[in-house]
Amino acid sequence: MHRVLLTGGPTLVRDAYARVIAASPAFAHPAQTATLTDALTGLTTCDLLLVDTQELNRGPSAAAQMRLLHATACTRVAILGHVTPAELPFLTSAGVTGVLGPYLAPDDFLTALDAICGGAMVISPAPAHTAQPPISRIQPNSDHGTLTPLTQREREVLTLIATQPDNTAIAKALDVSPLTIKSHVNRIMHKLAASSRSQLVALAYESRLITPGNPAVTRATDAESRARTPRPAQAS
Repeated sequence: MHRVLLTGGPTLVRDAYARVIAASPAFAHPAQTATLTDALTGLTTCDLLLVDTQELNRGPSAAAQMRLLHATACTRVAILGHVTPAELPFLTSAGVTGVLGPYLAPDDFLTALDAICGGAMVISPAPAHTAQPPISRIQPNSDHGTLTPLTQREREVLTLIATQPDNTAIAKALDVSPLTIKSHVNRIMHKLAASSRSQLVALAYESRLITPGNPAVTRATDAESRARTPRPAQAS
């Protein structure tokens, strides 16, 4: 069972998250602290620290980043609440591997937590530049024009970049070498004008290529597996 520690934000909000998490058999009943500073003393007993965004606004940003760096050195860390695109580099550079918006359905929320505990980076939904995103950004399977330059294989790789911990795991999923995956990643970054892996993750979620609970990864890897499995010989 995954052990979760909730910190920051209103007590009632933490209690609500705690009830959702405790209802899943995959998670132990989560512990809580009022501040991130308090949480730093209990990181050795948790697998995932969930930090309310309000907690990051307590004091100078440099101090918040130092606390996050301390936390991510000990355990996986995800942020709960609204995050803007401009804040993503600050969070990812501190080692944060999850950003979960406040309107996720409980099942999607739990799926995202399980993925983060398993080593994936999850940003859901992708931070929007406006309070009300255009319709094309919230319709399922809409590319929003962002991924048009990518081949089908590059889209499969981008899906796995957003859900797997590293190139080795992606290579294993697609049964190719890590060097091949590295080449794919470099081409994807060039085509999408991305300067970091975290930007690719954000684009994967923003374009709705994947969402928590979306079976896109399973479909991609299953298709690869079927393609590699020899067909049984037909009787003549």
